Formats: sequence, structure tokens, C-alpha cells
Amino acid sequence: MLQLFHRKDSVGDIPYKNNFDLLRLVLAFTVCLAHIGDVSGVHVFLPLGRFFYSGVAVDCFFVVSGFLIFRSYERSSSLFSYLNKRVRRIYPAYLTVVVLCAFALPLLATADLYFSREWFRYLFANLFFLNFLQPDLPGVFSRQVMQTINAPLWTIKVEVMFYLSIPLIFLLFRYGKKWLVLCLLYAASIGYSALLLHLFHTNGLDIYLKLEKQLPGQLAFFLGGGGIYFYFSLFKRHWWKFLFPSLLFLAFQGESFFPALYPITLAITVISFALCLPYLGNWGKYGDLSYGVYIFHFPLVQLFTWSGYLHATPWKTFSFLILSILLTAACSYHLIERPFLKKSSHYRQVAEQDGSGP
Repeated sequence: MLQLFHRKDSVGDIPYKNNFDLLRLVLAFTVCLAHIGDVSGVHVFLPLGRFFYSGVAVDCFFVVSGFLIFRSYERSSSLFSYLNKRVRRIYPAYLTVVVLCAFALPLLATADLYFSREWFRYLFANLFFLNFLQPDLPGVFSRQVMQTINAPLWTIKVEVMFYLSIPLIFLLFRYGKKWLVLCLLYAASIGYSALLLHLFHTNGLDIYLKLEKQLPGQLAFFLGGGGIYFYFSLFKRHWWKFLFPSLLFLAFQGESFFPALYPITLAITVISFALCLPYLGNWGKYGDLSYGVYIFHFPLVQLFTWSGYLHATPWKTFSFLILSILLTAACSYHLIERPFLKKSSHYRQVAEQDGSGP
């Protein structure tokens, strides 16, 4: 039987000290800041959405996942080991935020929601990554701009689908050249997105736009990161030659007239920052806060909006909001996420290594 798992990378020159932890933290706060204006509806925060693009940040997250998760699969000793690592990393905090919202937020509702049909539907749909089936709770945040409890969780579902697709992609590698398989899957993802966007612009039905955001529509970003992982030796020698035209393409919104290049140019830019530019310090020294910021910020913004303080004293409350998000993320990592991580996990090792913090 062909060996599918390897304990070492297929490429050996990936630097151990890199900027992935900083990048993830920046992307998480980009999504957070972009949401504050849209979710609260407070006028002074609306310009944040023009400077921080949550959609682009999510695309960058998918690129990072492509690079790191393909690597994780290759370094795993078995399929069980690979899936075990992925569950340990994402599910404890995910379960916590879903359960906390299910039990705490009905206190804000005008009617008793506990153990109602809608309550059970919200709890179980979200626990199984089916957030679109019940994104809100009746009577909770009903007077606010958005009623959704935790909108960013839709991306976790896509992440899980990425994780499950990797063993299938490696099976395809057995029957064709790696670069050819990656290119064909990339093209299929681009084609799927183009078709759904065409149907949306033709018929105006939101369902097409929602489906475009699902797998395989987002697979091109994941494959962009994965492709650079597999050919990192070549990429590292010529990264600056790839980076300059990619930055020009992104700066002039090239995806508008040639969207097929957008995922790969974004991948080149993201991986160049993470692995080819100078090392910017150990930003994971005190724990990885990016995941906690990402999955907890939305309900916290909703709560601060519901309290009325964001409207009454916007910037003062904004400071407390950001501090609350950071403290919640720190508690999430140290009390919930870290205990489930193996000692060999990058997230635990990076916090213990010597080196200057941010």
C-alpha cells in the first residue's frame, strides 16, 4: 500500500520562526473592526468598514489554512492523528461559544426561550456547523441592525470541509501529477464561483451569493496556500518576483476584471509576509489569541450594542469592547483551547520558546 503519511515536510526549508501568528492576529482584528460599524450601526464606526475588509481577511485566513493544514496532514502519522489534531484545535472553543450564547443570551429575550423548539434548533444546528439553519434566537437582539448571534461561524464550517477534503486531494495525487491536480481543482473552484456569481447577477437571488461562499467556491484560496507549500523551495528563491506583480494586481483591484488570478495573487502576498519577509517577533509567546478574537468578537459587539453604551459614549465604550474581546480571547486560549492541545502542538511550543515578544 502506498504510504500516505510522512513525519517530515516534503519541503525542508520552511523557517521555524515566521510571522504566521502575527498575521492571524492582524486578520482576526481586521474582521472584528470591520464588523463593529456594521453590527452596531453607530455612525462614527461605519468608516471602519472602508479601511478594514472582512471579506479579504477571511480569504487570507483560507490561504493560511491551505499552507498549514496541508503541512499538518503530511506530518501526521495517520488519518486519525490528523483529524484528532484538527478537532482539538477548533472544536473546544467553538463548542464553548455556541453553548454560552445558547444559555446566556435568552436572558435578553422578551419571552422564555429555554428548551423551546427554536432554542434546540439554534443549539444543535450551530454545534454541527449548520449555522445557516438557525443563525439567531427569537427576541434576542431583535431591535438591532443585525439579529444574527455569531455571523463569522459560517467560515468554521468551510474550514472543516477543507480539513475533510485534504485526504481526498492526497488520493488524487496518487493518480496524477501534484501540480496538475492542484491546477484542475483550482480551475474548478474558480469556475464554480463564476457560475454562481453569474446566476446571482442574472436572477438577483441571494441564494446564489450564499452558495458561492461555500465549498468549492472558497477552495481556490485554500489551494493557493497549499500549492505554495508544496513548491515552497521554488517560491522562496523567487518570491520577490512573484510578490511585486501580485501587489500591483491587488492594488488595482484586478479581481474585478480577472478574478481567476485573485486567489493566487492573494496567496503569494500572504505567504510572502508570513515566511519571506523579516521575522517580526514571537507574537504567540503569551498564547494564540487570534481564534478567540475571531469567534467571540461578534456576540460581544452585539452585547455592547444592546447595552446602549456604544451609542451613548462610542469611543469610551469602544475601548472597553476591545479590552473585553482581548480578555475573552486570552481566557479562551488558556482555559479552553490550550488544555486540549498536545505538547507537540505549535501553539504550545511557541509560547515556551525563548525570544522577544511583540
